[in-house]
Amino acid sequence: MGVPWGLLLLSILPICTGSTSGTLVTSCDLCHDGASCLESRERGDSFTNQALSCVCKDGFVGDGLTCYDTKLCSDSSCCSRGYHWSPDRGCVDTDECSLPDSPCTSPQVCQNTPGSFICLEPSSRTRVARSSQSVQFSCGHTVCPSGMDCISSNGTLRCADPCEQYTVLDDDWRSTNNTSNLIHCDQSIDWQAWYRFFLEQTSAHIPERCVGGNKCGTHATMWITEPHPTQSDEIVNRTVCSAFQNNCCWTGTRVIQVKLCYGDYYVYKLVRPPGCNFAYCAGIVPF
Repeated sequence: MGVPWGLLLLSILPICTGSTSGTLVTSCDLCHDGASCLESRERGDSFTNQALSCVCKDGFVGDGLTCYDTKLCSDSSCCSRGYHWSPDRGCVDTDECSLPDSPCTSPQVCQNTPGSFICLEPSSRTRVARSSQSVQFSCGHTVCPSGMDCISSNGTLRCADPCEQYTVLDDDWRSTNNTSNLIHCDQSIDWQAWYRFFLEQTSAHIPERCVGGNKCGTHATMWITEPHPTQSDEIVNRTVCSAFQNNCCWTGTRVIQVKLCYGDYYVYKLVRPPGCNFAYCAGIVPF
């Protein structure tokens, strides 16, 4: 089954045109001065959508949002400490945690940060949970510190913060205010990562209340039955119900994980719905 045309997973999505990398954007104003804003057409299920992308001009490299002059920067002089020069991408973060010799002393867990790293103490399996639904993840023979998950980075699984490793879901049709007859389904998506919701470029959240069926661009609307976490250093389980017709919790429940991130936004480790047409709702606080 194909992915519905409306489920665009990334609002800022890396692309490649020949040997030049670029980024899909919603406005040309996001492009760097050393980039060109290109317009193209992408085919959907029933019609063609306009797509804008920022692509660095000749003599520059980068993602289009930031472009580096290859003549001035090829000796890494443009890169800050903790970053290194890439001939194709410009200044990129050095992931100290993926180096052959870890900068942290065993049994500490290395967590990469932009331009640096931190060493965290591993958690014990016997540690008392911060809340009744707080969860921790194992990664190989290590139990990840609270608030971290076992996430693949450059093909290697390691403990990482999902607030730094998420995929954007910016489908406006997910809005709790959407009552259109254009129906979408999340059952066809291979949910394998952490996700952050946006509506009209504003951070959004899964509703904490039943919004009723036939909204959010779908038939069965998915919502969480308990409040979002209030502590930013833990990951918690939350029960998901699907509202359809006059039943707010139709066909059973699912369990997802949620984390509050610094900056007052949430990320979610989503699971596949039981069927079609089910989809996760999104709303702006309060909801």
